[in-house]
Amino acid sequence: MKKKFYFLTAVLLCVVLLFFWKEKSGLWPGKESEGKGTGAPTGTAAPEQEEPKILKNVWILSSTENGIAFFFDGKEQTFPTKGRLQEFPKDCVGDLTIQNGEITALLLKPDKVTAKVLRVDEGEIELEGYGVLPLSEDFSVYRLYDGVEEEPTGKLLVGSSGNEFVMENGVVCASLLRSKPEFKKIRVVIGTEGYEGYFHETVEVTADCAYTVICGEEKEEFQAGEVCRFTKKSFRENSDRRVIVPEKTDGKITFCNLKRSSGAPSYRGSLEIEGRDEGLLVVNEVTLEEYLYAVLPSEMPSDFGTEALKAQAICARSYAYMELLANRYAGYGAHVDDSVACQVYNNTGETEAAVLAVKDTHGQVLYYEGEIAQCYYFSTSSGHTASAADVWENAEAEAYLPAKETPYDRKSPWYRWQTFLSLNSLTERVEDALKTRYQVVPEQILTYDGNRGEFVSKPIKDVGNIKSMQVYTRGESEIATGLLVVGSKGVFLVKNEYNIRTVLAPAKETIYRENGESVAGAKLLPSAFVTLQKGTYEEETGYLVTGGGYGHGVGMSQCGADTMAQEGYSCEEIIEEYYPGTEIGFIYEG
Repeated sequence: MKKKFYFLTAVLLCVVLLFFWKEKSGLWPGKESEGKGTGAPTGTAAPEQEEPKILKNVWILSSTENGIAFFFDGKEQTFPTKGRLQEFPKDCVGDLTIQNGEITALLLKPDKVTAKVLRVDEGEIELEGYGVLPLSEDFSVYRLYDGVEEEPTGKLLVGSSGNEFVMENGVVCASLLRSKPEFKKIRVVIGTEGYEGYFHETVEVTADCAYTVICGEEKEEFQAGEVCRFTKKSFRENSDRRVIVPEKTDGKITFCNLKRSSGAPSYRGSLEIEGRDEGLLVVNEVTLEEYLYAVLPSEMPSDFGTEALKAQAICARSYAYMELLANRYAGYGAHVDDSVACQVYNNTGETEAAVLAVKDTHGQVLYYEGEIAQCYYFSTSSGHTASAADVWENAEAEAYLPAKETPYDRKSPWYRWQTFLSLNSLTERVEDALKTRYQVVPEQILTYDGNRGEFVSKPIKDVGNIKSMQVYTRGESEIATGLLVVGSKGVFLVKNEYNIRTVLAPAKETIYRENGESVAGAKLLPSAFVTLQKGTYEEETGYLVTGGGYGHGVGMSQCGADTMAQEGYSCEEIIEEYYPGTEIGFIYEG
């Protein structure tokens, strides 16, 4: 009887413990509670179970025994847990499974690394010291300062240091931005000769002091003047990267087999060479201020007035910082390139006047209503600037970039100019130009559809002989914004000043400037401030193109700024003339 009594007592104790365990059991990281409850009452149907939904890589704000607060899909949310939590996660990333309005499972992701971002491309990221890593399909970027916000992947800025990256089995799941990034360096992808592309076949470098070539943990020392040569075969794999660092902080690295207008260019900072399938990609990382040392002389003649150079330095710094934040070149591991697509960099070497202008304006940028202004500039105005909305598709009309009269360019040789385009030469070129631009911006190269009675975007097949051309639309400043081209095989509408300048490019013609000088043809018409007049020249029928100014016409005229400087205007007055309503501020703290 005693044995039977002990046996029954043990069974009863097990039942009680099992019941107590089911009542008290909670959710543990990585495990899902069964959550079956006691079942439905006899004679009633069990409630319908919805499909479980997994929320990947959410930011967990806080938790209690019975619920979890988290940030996901742009908002803060709180859900109860099915069962009680035994641990209380917060300020971390995890996956949540939600079913019937309850969290049924939680998987925390505690593994993190802190690293500098070298490149962000589709589906992958390169981190300094960790190489190229895949991004999760549900990769998330959380900005954790000034509240919590979820940012697009494009906000993960190349060159930024101190970001935390959440890892799971070698895959990057999330990035945590805990403080506002402060950029004092900029990364420039160096184009090939003639700026035709970014991938070099070979790279030969030297330096004016001893320098080191770093590849991961390996380092190789070279003496000043000693040349180091790289080819695709120098790289063991596509993600392989060499970093070239001069021994002296003011040392310069020379790209020996690249030619710019002043010869082989030399770069401050470091050079990084990355091997890719297409060739060798070269990126120069340099302080923003030293970058401007080589932008100013490439963008504005150094013999311009001191105040004009200072205004240019402020504009160039503002433009560079905006490009840095835009992250357009993240796939190349850079913020900008060194061509006219951004700002021309190191085509002309540093000058004393340019360096002084940069130093005199250290850290200064233009602000408009608390935000850094987009400081466009160009060579010469026609006596009128253009609004950004008239020049670039989908650009907003900014109050500080108005279409306005300006009287300071009258002495410039590009203030007025003429060229003659024969119909024969146009017939040869226009079709190629339309096809080329259609490939880039199909929505801006339109063909008239007679059946629909409207212009539509469709591939250009045949233009035929050019029968007539006319400026179809103009902007507020009278800049041409639409060009109508009538060919024997179709009618076409060219939108946007850059496309118009491409189609009307005087590639083989002579341009006659107002001061009597003549200039050989160019790949672009000097500006889109033009009129077209059909006529005859040297027994050929064509169009006399009369224009004014040089460049897109938005923002500051550099020649106008120089005139103002020569007349005694200050840097601040020049800026007020071309960017009304802006204020000079600083980008560096402390």
